Amino acid sequence: MNKRIIFAGLLLSVAGSVQAQDRQVVDTVANALDTQGLLTPAGHFEIEPSFSYSQNTSNRISILGYSVLPALVVGLIQAEDSDLATLTWGLAARYGLTNRIELEMRVPWVYRHDSYTFREPGGPEVTTSTFVSNGGGLGDIEGAIRYQFNLESVPFWIGGLRVKSDTGDSPFDQELNSDGIFSDPPTGSGAWAIEPSLTLIYPSDPAVLFGSAGYTWNLEADAGRDLDGDDRANDNVDLGDSFFLGMGMGFAVNNRLSFSLGVNHRTVFISRVNGRRASGAEVLQLDSLTTGFSLALTDRTSINMNLQAGLTEDAPDVQVNFGMPISF
Repeated sequence: MNKRIIFAGLLLSVAGSVQAQDRQVVDTVANALDTQGLLTPAGHFEIEPSFSYSQNTSNRISILGYSVLPALVVGLIQAEDSDLATLTWGLAARYGLTNRIELEMRVPWVYRHDSYTFREPGGPEVTTSTFVSNGGGLGDIEGAIRYQFNLESVPFWIGGLRVKSDTGDSPFDQELNSDGIFSDPPTGSGAWAIEPSLTLIYPSDPAVLFGSAGYTWNLEADAGRDLDGDDRANDNVDLGDSFFLGMGMGFAVNNRLSFSLGVNHRTVFISRVNGRRASGAEVLQLDSLTTGFSLALTDRTSINMNLQAGLTEDAPDVQVNFGMPISF
């Protein structure tokens, strides 16, 4: 069971929200419950408390002020420098409906500390000001279903469908101060999202190779305010959809410890307001290098750590994730 925990930890530590080692470990995992299933076994229940920290800085001449994600901001403020820190505590619950099907629900609590240093135009002199915005609350609750297509042959294929709600504080419901930024930062995106994905896992001595790809479709939402200056009381917002791709490999050090390396890419497309391109909106390229480890503490508990370092200007500078899945 320890090796099955390690195997799952490797996949989670590098693939992150999407869901290693030598052939001996893979075979042990496959035979753990007389099944080749890599998801939560049928009739088993798992909870995973988690914590993540994300830091993103920018020294652009101007950025958009409706912050939706640490790496995606939409709005209108003039800024010289921004320093965005996000802490997320989460609790996920997973249940194995069958050896092929896994159900999951995740509830996050988000705290944000945003610091902006910007210039105020006007007059022969330019005044530099700093504004700090912080606050926390319930984030966007997510539900997911995963299905393993094959149990006996390799490579293993796992399909997933994730649905993200809009339970967090919407950026469109939050009041802006005189500088055009939030006094109380939002904890959600303000829109529902649907994300299909596909993961490949290929054991190859002495490693396990894996890759994942998917598409995030953000549903349109009512802002409840005028965003583009056309005097409409309720603008329609379509946050940019995104495509993501990740790949890497994992290794088992022993029957309790494993580590992994990988790269992730996400392309975020143009956001639109009332069907037109939002002012200042652009395509974002988010690339990161990831490394992680998984340590089995007991037969039913492990600890996973994942570190992501941004490779492009739009990606978060650093993101650290910790999780402790406990199986019942």
